[in-house]
Order: sequence, then structure tokens, then C-alpha cells
Amino acid sequence: MGTQDYSKEWRNESEERLRAFIESAPRKMWISRPDGSVEFFNREWREYTGQTDASGNRTWKDAVHPDDLPRLKDVRNRAVSQGQPYDVQVRLKRHGDGAYRWHIGRVAPVHLHGRLIAWIGAATDIDKRLRAEAALRESEANFRTMADAIPQLAWMRNPNDQSLWFNQRWFEFTGTSMEQMQKEGWQPVIHPEHVDRMTEVVEAARAADAAWEYTVPIRRKDGAYRWFLFRAVPIRDESSGVVTRWFGTSTDVNEQQEAQERQRLLTQEVSHRVKNSLALVAAQLSLQARASDDDDAKKVLMDAYTRVLTIAGVHDHLWRQYDSKFIEIGGFLRDLCHKLQETAPTHEIVFNGGRIVIPTDQAVPIGLVVNELITNALKYAYPEKRRGTVWVTLRKGDDDSLTLEVFDRGIGLPDGFDLSAPTKSLGMRLLVNTVRQIDATVTAMPADPGTRFEINIPMRRE
Repeated sequence: MGTQDYSKEWRNESEERLRAFIESAPRKMWISRPDGSVEFFNREWREYTGQTDASGNRTWKDAVHPDDLPRLKDVRNRAVSQGQPYDVQVRLKRHGDGAYRWHIGRVAPVHLHGRLIAWIGAATDIDKRLRAEAALRESEANFRTMADAIPQLAWMRNPNDQSLWFNQRWFEFTGTSMEQMQKEGWQPVIHPEHVDRMTEVVEAARAADAAWEYTVPIRRKDGAYRWFLFRAVPIRDESSGVVTRWFGTSTDVNEQQEAQERQRLLTQEVSHRVKNSLALVAAQLSLQARASDDDDAKKVLMDAYTRVLTIAGVHDHLWRQYDSKFIEIGGFLRDLCHKLQETAPTHEIVFNGGRIVIPTDQAVPIGLVVNELITNALKYAYPEKRRGTVWVTLRKGDDDSLTLEVFDRGIGLPDGFDLSAPTKSLGMRLLVNTVRQIDATVTAMPADPGTRFEINIPMRRE
């Protein structure tokens, strides 16, 4: 075989290999002559478009959406005139159902010895991706439209607490720009007195990947501050569960905050006035007791004095608090024991108990119970001017109930003592009735020596 025959055979074999490669390629491919007429469609193209080698006039134009043909021709003509490769996105018609799907076509010239001998093209189906991108753009557009329409200020931040996005209302209210928010963060628009506390709340929530909320004044663009309720939730990756960003809203609650503040001040003022009125009554009772020559009358007046003083103490404790609905009972009882100690300097009253918050309407009965038990212990446990100690203990159980104990090391209970039996003692009747008012139970038992009273108080679930 001569060299010329061998060279021709090699070229034929190379062409067959190229055609075999293109034929089995997993994309729609074709070979065109220099003039643009198609010489070969591969299997993927034929199966998708229905065009075969047997077609009388093989042309890609029949498969392209009519609206895309002008743009395709413009791109192709410019590239062909310069002999340059080109990319173009067009819709190709599917033979089976006539549906058009987006493809990206990439066409490149083939040169041999500096001469254009063919064009090779490949089309990749990108319909699913483009539709997903279009759906995402539409979704984002809808989200931004809704986010700008809601009355709240809305925002998103990344896991590192860096600004990603704010709705238009945020910028209109604060007078800031996206560049400022990304550079400075939100601290400059938060009231300086709240920045540190809010930062603590946000960082704690981020560490736990938990939602958070905080009410704080925001500076308006004119310099005035208004109260806003910040609420933020983590947005997680569906597959990994990792937090990818935080979405939050800031709702104007200035009117509600001011109304609550007015109500708080009013409640404190009323409680303060009630406390002063009760203190005046207590002072009158004390004055009458000192002026009386009747020992029994003096005793009754002093008992009434301490009871009124106890109720006044609740109001004194109450009006100093921010929230009038609840009271820290441990602090109140500690103050009560201190006041009772002042009236009995020869005795010692010791209180043990932590910080426990209860509804305010339960505080007065509990205070009266402690007052009765302490005064009774001072009178009867240590008679004949004996010195002694009374211990008061308050603790919270696992079921949120309270256990109150008052005990002494005195002479103990009299024989036959029974709390459930009728008694002429005003103090014991008051004790039993008061305990009943708060659905509590009271038990009296010997302490060897002394007496121990235990009161179990169920807590309400407000």
C-alpha cells in the first residue's frame, strides 16, 4: 500500500472515529459544512427533534423557536464572518410533544492547515435551570414586594450578624443606607442605653441557634426615638439544618409601651398612697395602744398594729417594683422579719429563702401568716421575758409549690393543741382562715424542743 493510500485510509478512519464519538455523545451535537449546511446530526439531536439523516433538507432552523431565530441568526452571522466560536441560548422543539425547552448552544469552527473545514456544535438542555432561576427571581421579587408592603421594618442578617438586606421601610424610618448598615451594623440606630443588653440577647440566641426578641428604642431619621419590638428567627439549610441567615421584623410598639409606662406609674402611685394610708392607721393603733391603761386592750391594739403594718409592707414593696402583677416574696418576707425584729429587740428573727416571684394577690395572705406565726412564737414560745430565736424558711418545690416553715426552740405547744378545733384565739382563727384563702395547708408539730409550723402553698399558673 502506498503512502498516499495509507494517508487517505488514516483520514477516513479518523473521521469515522470522530463521527462515532459525536454519535454517542450525551448531548445534542452536529457537524456543519463551512457554508452552514448540516452534514451530520448525532443520535441525541435526532431523538429530540425528530430530524434524521434521511430528511430531505436537514436544517437546525426547523427545531428553533420562531421568536429566537432572529437573535440566533445575528449571533451566528457575526461569528461566521469572523470565523469565531459563539454561544447562544435558544428554545428547541421536542418532537414527542411539541414542547420547547431552553438550550445553550456552543458552536466552534474547525480549521485544518489554516483553512475552515467545518463547524461543530453542541446543545445542552438548561430549561430546568432557567425555570428554577426565573422562579427564584419571581419569588425574590414577590418577597421584596411583600416585605416592603408590611407595616414592620424587616431585615436579614447572616450567621456572623452581618447585614444582608433591609426592606424599604427600614431605610425610610432610620434614614440610613444599605452601605451604612453593612459597614456600621444596627448599633448606631439603637438607643445607647440598650445596645449592650440587646447585643447580649442576640449573641446568646445565635449561640443556641434560637429565635429571640427584644424591645428597644430605635432612632428615627429626625433624631427622635420610638420603641420597637425586635423578633428574629433562624433560617436553616434544608439538608444540613445549619443556620444560613436570620430573618427578623421590628414592630412599632411605641404607643403600647407608653401606655404600659403610664399604667405602671399609676399603679405605683396608688400602691404608694395605700401604703401611706395603712401606715397612718398603724401609727394611730400604736398611739392608742401606748395610751391605754387596759393591758387586754393594749394587746389587741398592738396585734392590730402589726397586722396593718404587714399589709402596708406589701404595698411598700409593691410600689417600688416595675411589674405590679408579681412580687418577689423572698425579699418581702426578709423585710417583714426585719421590721418585726425591730419590735422585739430581745429576740432574734432569722429568715432563709431565695428569690421567688409570685402573683401579688398571694403576697398579703402569706405575709399575714408569717406575721401571726412569728408574733405568736415571740409571745408564747419564750414566756417570762426569755430570749429566743425564731427561724423562717421559704423554699420552692419541684412542682413550683412553696413551703414556708416557722419554728422556734421554745417551750412547745400546749397539750391537746389542734389547729382544726374551734378556738377563741383570734390569731389562730386568723391563721387558719388566711391559709384557707390561698388553698394552702398548715401543719403544727413539735421540734424537740420547740414548735414547727409548716405551710404548703400551691402556686397559681399565671
